[in-house]
Amino acid sequence: MQKEYDVVIVGTGLAGLTAALAMPTDYRVAVLMKAPLLTCSSHLAQGGIAAVIDQSDHIDRHILNTHIAGAGLCHLEHTRHILEQAPLAIDWLIEQGVEFDQVNGELHLTQEGGHDHRRIVHVADHTGLAVMQVLADRVLAAKHIECITDVTLDSLCIEHGQCQGVRYYTSSLVESQEIKAASTVLATGGVGQLFAHTTNAAHSFGDGLAVAWQAGCRLVNLEMVQFHPTALALPNAAGFLISEALRGEGGILRNAVGHRFMPDYDHRAELAPRDIVARANGQEQLKYHQPVVLDMTHLADSFIQAHFPSIYQYCLSLGLNICQQPIPVTPAAHYHCGGVLANHQGLTDLPQLYAIGEVACTGLHGANRLASNSLLECVVTGLNVSQHISSKAKWVAPQIEHGHLVQYETVIDDLPEYTDFSMTQLKKMMSEHLGLLRDQAGLITLYTQLMYWKKQQPQQKQIIVALLMVCSALTRLESRGVHYRQDHQHTETSPTWTACLPV
Repeated sequence: MQKEYDVVIVGTGLAGLTAALAMPTDYRVAVLMKAPLLTCSSHLAQGGIAAVIDQSDHIDRHILNTHIAGAGLCHLEHTRHILEQAPLAIDWLIEQGVEFDQVNGELHLTQEGGHDHRRIVHVADHTGLAVMQVLADRVLAAKHIECITDVTLDSLCIEHGQCQGVRYYTSSLVESQEIKAASTVLATGGVGQLFAHTTNAAHSFGDGLAVAWQAGCRLVNLEMVQFHPTALALPNAAGFLISEALRGEGGILRNAVGHRFMPDYDHRAELAPRDIVARANGQEQLKYHQPVVLDMTHLADSFIQAHFPSIYQYCLSLGLNICQQPIPVTPAAHYHCGGVLANHQGLTDLPQLYAIGEVACTGLHGANRLASNSLLECVVTGLNVSQHISSKAKWVAPQIEHGHLVQYETVIDDLPEYTDFSMTQLKKMMSEHLGLLRDQAGLITLYTQLMYWKKQQPQQKQIIVALLMVCSALTRLESRGVHYRQDHQHTETSPTWTACLPV
């Protein structure tokens, strides 16, 4: 029997759970889960949620910091809309039961790279986990929300030019199943698992991007993949993140000979935006063929253990005492700043299809995300989607002021006989040619291999998404934010978005 709901939400990260909990309780809501709750990227987030709360801070400073980090590519209207709602988002999370760190009855605020003020609300060094545990418990207890597990997204249901639900598989289903809904919300996360080294959850392959594009949505700025500068570089660390907050509280990056190198690259040193720090880390590693280290040993043991208990304990379990030993770190694929074109309410090109969280591109993050803006965007857009759906407001498709169209398939004759497709090979080539440093020759090599694989497996979503990403990178003939072209190191004076049109 075909099931019908008022709202179907695909994804169980912070954006998806916020949207589900914010829906009216008389709505029938389905939440589709690819993996169990608390196995998403949101629960791995350590730092916190950026919000202008301190009286000496100002929203215009937060917007400016975001715009500078985003290398001029932020959508200023959407950015202001989202950042202005930060205090309300924090209040909503507190109402749900999240207990943020406080000092003397006031929210404790920390500082992270790219911010010029302390404005990060947090729960020690495991904010994502703390927030997600509270919301997951509330979702499971909500009578109007049904969680459907073991879901692999197949496609969107389109009727009369509108999205009317989704088709999906489970491990026990031979044929796809349909769920019909008046409104569909994509909250499927990022693309980190297309790379060899990532901090993302194990199922972050970009499925939502593929189905949205196939259904008629524009995808924008897909080349903008942020690499976090400081993933733990120890055996068996599995992409464990060393939070930005450690640098915000005084951590020092040193190379293999002990030299503090960040002042050589940027006047903001360790507090420079992530794209700058990540490239500096990568260049120092290439120079000495060893990971760089984040040195916290000059700080008091009690301070480190109190402020970063999860990181301290995890490193200790691997034989590293961060109070006494520097932390070996390396860049890793962390956050996709591009995605399904959406506005600050989650509206896409396809009526009744919303996109929120990392799968969407509202323009908040521009060409490089500012630290702790991502969890904020998840909560704000999740609340906005609920408000738009329940108010039955008019559908207005998002617009791009300045953009380059991406030609999806440039014909290459006589494709060379490369190896057959495997995720291991795809990840290796994506990391090598679409990583921190890029050039035309490497991107064409990747494109040619992907075209060969697409001939073998034309419906493989990972190949489709990777192809769209490399085509976007080939289109942007400049260096901006996380997109660094060694053969085009200049930055154009007029920022433009790249847009992949649906076929």
